[in-house]
This record gives sequence, structure tokens and C-alpha cells, in this order.
Amino acid sequence: MRLVDFNFSTADYDRTRPLFILADPKPLPVTELRQQADTHQLILVTSTGRPLTLDQFAMRTQKIPGSWRIVTTHTTPRELFGYRLVDEKVVFM
Repeated sequence: MRLVDFNFSTADYDRTRPLFILADPKPLPVTELRQQADTHQLILVTSTGRPLTLDQFAMRTQKIPGSWRIVTTHTTPRELFGYRLVDEKVVFM
């Protein structure tokens, strides 16, 4: 998923919604963002702790080009292709 597509599709959502990544058995919180400029990737990092909100995500990514791909390295590096709204959370898949 490109950053611009995610931002456009979530523009009308409550900005306090927390961000998670789908994992088994339960979603993991996105707690940090990393940039990988050589591959034009925005990496969502999961760990224990408080998840980022949509507002925090928007503030931290406002200077990143919209063409960058959103990826995770939770288990293995993989591109994220969408998200769902689950119990007031944004859950990347």
C-alpha cells in the first residue's frame, strides 16, 4: 500500500484511532516508524507499548513522499496491502 493511498482513505477517520498490524493470535501495536530511503519504504515497527494514533502517524509522515510503500518487518519483511477497522482500531494486513 502506498502512503498516499492510506492517507487518502483514512482522511475522514477519527484521528485518535490506534494503529495495529494483524498477527496471530492478536493484533500487535505499531509503536514506531522507520524510513528506508534507498527502497522508498516506510517501515511499521511493532513492540510492546502504546500504539501510535492516526494523528501521530500523519504528523510523522507528512514530509515523506506519498509514493513510498508501507511495509512491516514483524516476522519477515512484507508489504502491507490494506487495513481493516476492528474495534475502533486501524489494523494493517
